[in-house]
Amino acid sequence: MADHDSNMQIDSIEPGQQGIDESLYSRQLYVLGHEAMKRMSSSNILIAGLKGLGVEIAKNIALAGVKSLTLFDPSPASLSDLSSQFFLHPSDIGKGRAAVSAPHVAELNAYTPVGIHPSDSLTTDLSSLDRYQVVVLTTIPLKDQLLIAEYCHQKGIFLVVVESFGLFGSIFTDFGKDFCVVDSTGENVIGGIVANIDADGLVYALDETRHGLEDGDYVTFSELRGIEQLNNAAPRKVTIKGKL
Repeated sequence: MADHDSNMQIDSIEPGQQGIDESLYSRQLYVLGHEAMKRMSSSNILIAGLKGLGVEIAKNIALAGVKSLTLFDPSPASLSDLSSQFFLHPSDIGKGRAAVSAPHVAELNAYTPVGIHPSDSLTTDLSSLDRYQVVVLTTIPLKDQLLIAEYCHQKGIFLVVVESFGLFGSIFTDFGKDFCVVDSTGENVIGGIVANIDADGLVYALDETRHGLEDGDYVTFSELRGIEQLNNAAPRKVTIKGKL
């Protein structure tokens, strides 16, 4: 059952207490894997700002199956919000966006407890953010973003600041000083056929085949003959001597 009046459920559920429902999250498990799903299922998420962008993020996170989802937006809903905030109705104008949206978000996934952040300001007591592993900010004033960003960085809380301006948008992320980018492009892993490896360690690709690698990329080998010790070994950083 979702708790819209307090965050007591957030602190009462221990990480890993509930197993992953493989029938419910089968598609996500196939794409993300069990390890990523376990991390998600032990994460308490705060979303600040429940206009069109914020509510879309809230919907997706609720469906993803996190440990808990907390909403913050005490601002009253306006007529213009009805054009993009799909959980609002004309009768909701003048009511707090988070209070109105929370019951609808909670209906999306019974496995995700949904609550409302118990404050009218995120910056009055920054220590209230300590209960979260991830904080997502939308439509938050820049001066408040800077305060929250500095606090989250010091506390190791992951931060995402995202805005939408019609056809344009912006995103800022801070996942801590120890975060490592292992995929800088998001492109599919490149594969190729090795023609030869000489005594100096120079690798030759198959004639007239562009390998598509760049300086600093890492490669692994498999199915090599003659130097089997390279097969399935740790990734090796490469320096490109030629495009072919």
